[in-house]
Amino acid sequence: MKSCITDTFSQEVIALAEFWQKRANELMGPEERAIQEMMMRMLSSPLDKVILTKMMDQGFRSSSYGRVADQINDLMRTYGIPEFFRVSEKLLMRLFLSMGRYVPAISVPKIIEKMRFDSSRSIIAGEAEALHRHLQMRRSEGVRMNLNHLGEAVLGEEEAADRLKTYLEDLQNPEIEYISVKISTIFSQISSLAFEHTVKILMERLSRLYRTAQSQCFIRENGFRTPKFVNLDMEEYRDLDITCAAFTQTLDEPEFKMHSAGIVLQAYLPDSCDIQIELTEWAKKRVVDGGAPIKIRIVKGANMEMELVESSLHNWPPAPYDNKLDVDANFKRMVDYGMIPENIQAVYLGIASHNLFELAYAANLAKHFGVGANISFEMLEGMVDHVRRAIQESTGDMLLYAPVATRDQFINAIAYLIRRLDENTAEENFLRHSFNLKTDSKAWDFLKDQFVKSYHHRKIVSKAAKRSQNRLAETFLSKRSFGAGTFYSGEFTNEADTDWALGLGP
Repeated sequence: MKSCITDTFSQEVIALAEFWQKRANELMGPEERAIQEMMMRMLSSPLDKVILTKMMDQGFRSSSYGRVADQINDLMRTYGIPEFFRVSEKLLMRLFLSMGRYVPAISVPKIIEKMRFDSSRSIIAGEAEALHRHLQMRRSEGVRMNLNHLGEAVLGEEEAADRLKTYLEDLQNPEIEYISVKISTIFSQISSLAFEHTVKILMERLSRLYRTAQSQCFIRENGFRTPKFVNLDMEEYRDLDITCAAFTQTLDEPEFKMHSAGIVLQAYLPDSCDIQIELTEWAKKRVVDGGAPIKIRIVKGANMEMELVESSLHNWPPAPYDNKLDVDANFKRMVDYGMIPENIQAVYLGIASHNLFELAYAANLAKHFGVGANISFEMLEGMVDHVRRAIQESTGDMLLYAPVATRDQFINAIAYLIRRLDENTAEENFLRHSFNLKTDSKAWDFLKDQFVKSYHHRKIVSKAAKRSQNRLAETFLSKRSFGAGTFYSGEFTNEADTDWALGLGP
């Protein structure tokens, strides 16, 4: 089925995005306005971002308060106190530099508590009472919650067992409806070389989660009862095929035929387009056979820096697209395909973005196809909450992806905050321009232009994988020199590592 979208459609999308932005500005509270002003101050001083990142990344790795105090003292004296700090925060930092660093057992815990408090809008405290209060607050607002325990990788099977136990306890908690799970948190020995063995282990552990989820019900505010939901997060490119295989093969088990679960696909990977098609065809057959639909949560992607480092270390081409235009276009192409009525009956969609144009695009497309009941709008906890409220007024539904960390897991929270800070302040990111954003500004025109360009680019953007390697078809030059002799092209080029996520060849 083909859509009959015209340029009138893009104009309607822009109009809806403008309406949401204006309404969000009306709904912005004093605390949100103060946060916006602080972020604008930081963005106007690039060095402040460097200082903050170094402080968060380097300052709190050690469990020794003395070591932490030394790190903070060194950073502040080298770079100075960040200008975007509030006046009260600057005074406290000067007090630390003059006196507090000499009594780290007293000062450092107070700094950590201050950081935890300041980040509490974005990272929920994992302690039972604090988590209960937050879930109750969101429930009263009609907001659904998707809990994600921070800490993407575990160091051994003992830690994996502990994390699996935490997930099972979450699913048995009557206040929790929906959780996100990364396969690296439930199995510490994931290996592309042992693909079938890895999938087998993951299937056993996912089965425990799905079994518990389908045996428990969550009662929403309106009294509607729904089974608990487990969503598989997507992580590194190397785990893409393993995650999809574990997901489909577990749900193929007879006991889960009527159980619905979800998976994330990242639009910044060109591979995601064909994987979406494969998952959709599988799900359509599953539904025809009397099985339950699944859900795909479409995101732009959130591990760009990690993917760049990984590819550099192994001499591989980076797996994601190398420009934002292609990423945005692929996101729309995946939404286009997913919204086709015969597809969305088998695969519900989660539209996860803070970009108002992307959300408005999906909202109008769902209206065009009459499939609004099969999509959900999803944002991050604590990010531009006034925008969330504006969208919720129109859609009546919002699912927040909510990172959770207890006090002893705060090092994981710091890593998350650094990643979000880097991502959300990137030059072309919507959130970078969202602070005090007006629809008659140059920033709005820039964002609108991004949308229009990617809208027209969505049907022609390449979906060919960026990462390719076929060891079975490689040829090599017959002459080589590894000593003081002559190299081809005047230089030595190191051989790339074998990418076992791809196998030896197609």
